[in-house]
Amino acid sequence: MSTYRRSSPSQKALALPAWPKADREAWQAAQETAGVLDEGGIASHLSALTRKDLTRRYSYFLSFLADRGMLDLQGPAALVVTEENILLYLRYLEPRVSSVTLAQSLYKIARVAYCLAPERDWRWLRRIVRRLDLRARPRHKRNKVVPIKELFMLGRHLMDQAENLAEATSCFRARLYRDGLIIALLAADPIRLANCTALEIGRTIIKDGTTWSFDIPAEETKAGRRHLAVLPDWSTPRIDRYVQHYRRLFPNAESTNRFWLNQVGRPLTGYGLYHLVYERTLDAFGKRVSPHLFRSCLGTSTAVHHGAEIGLAMTVLDHKSSKVFERHYNQARTIDAVRAYQILLLSDPQD
Repeated sequence: MSTYRRSSPSQKALALPAWPKADREAWQAAQETAGVLDEGGIASHLSALTRKDLTRRYSYFLSFLADRGMLDLQGPAALVVTEENILLYLRYLEPRVSSVTLAQSLYKIARVAYCLAPERDWRWLRRIVRRLDLRARPRHKRNKVVPIKELFMLGRHLMDQAENLAEATSCFRARLYRDGLIIALLAADPIRLANCTALEIGRTIIKDGTTWSFDIPAEETKAGRRHLAVLPDWSTPRIDRYVQHYRRLFPNAESTNRFWLNQVGRPLTGYGLYHLVYERTLDAFGKRVSPHLFRSCLGTSTAVHHGAEIGLAMTVLDHKSSKVFERHYNQARTIDAVRAYQILLLSDPQD
């Protein structure tokens, strides 16, 4: 048996080219789109974002096995998805992740395993997935939630600070303004981290006349539905200022259409965007607010200030079911709704 041991213990996921040959080929075949005379692969109907997430979760599992010299590179597809290996992986993950993440990780590994070897009997794996799902309990976010208006005001404050720090370096001011704009836009429309990171001028963030919009294709969203949002009027001068001035201060900005750049002029990564939002919110509020948590902040603020308009938050967050929304995002106890969401953000008398 040919096995693989990963050389770098810090690597988090096994790259697709390093997968066992049969797994790699089966997964690629499962994603092939339908032709005129065929139905396509078993996973061809999934969005690109979903396929990427499934690939990542299965890669973590393979990486775990590779670290222990347990990854068979030559066997048939999904050979390593055994009850023994799965239970070993779950014992490793359980103290490190939440019960929800644990259940979701195994569910996604199971989806990939079925795509790799649909002829195999996976009932044992489905039973474990069901047990984990029943045990999953979302962590309470109440102590982490910040009113969405305060996040919006933080974004504005950072942008204003960048404009007023005449003695600071241009690079420092550019990063400060960029971070403020990220936070303000996430408060206005908390799109998911992957979509925010991948924004491209002229493709997914577009200016039409005097108005900027998000226009994210269905295949790039988690919900599988196009996300089209006309950004509010306050954002136009702020985005214009970023595009026409601050973005150009990043090295080689003209070589890419990616909206967010890092300090060396490369497209900002998901980790980079996540980390900067974490650090800015920690400095401002004494607690870290992740980009995803903006969705909870919006849900809670809308419930507190807009109870009669709970559908507004569901629409912004792209949730079809109010039960899903209330379970995962609404941390408010008292509902006293009186104002619309953008009014909530813009109620500062300085506007």
